[in-house]
Amino acid sequence: MIKYICDCCGKEIKKEEIKQIKVHDNYTNRVEKEGIHWCKDCVSNNGKHGFYFPILDTSEIGFEIELEKLKEETEELLGAVIKYKTNEFELIDNVIEEGYDVIQVVVNIIDRLGLIDYMQEGLERHIEKLKGRGWKFKNE
Repeated sequence: MIKYICDCCGKEIKKEEIKQIKVHDNYTNRVEKEGIHWCKDCVSNNGKHGFYFPILDTSEIGFEIELEKLKEETEELLGAVIKYKTNEFELIDNVIEEGYDVIQVVVNIIDRLGLIDYMQEGLERHIEKLKGRGWKFKNE
């Protein structure tokens, strides 16, 4: 009898509940490790540790429309930033609002792709990639 064990918490999991993760090398983007098995609880918990953002129910909207929405919101953010930086009349609140509109659409797209549970792991890899490229962080 084959037993499936979660590589994160070590508990036994049913085959149909296994969530597989691939770990990519940050520099070459080659798969370093494949077939890492996590239970659904570990995937969910790791996705929620340090990452929370409301996810809208966009199931009634076509995926292509959501991608267009990302373009639209990005253009609105760029317009608000340019106006703010060139001292045209643009409120700080509008820049922040447009920034969050872009973030919201990105989070919704990631969720629709079924990847929201990997956000924390992705953030950790992203930070390591930036450090590897020599970036310094303001909060360190």
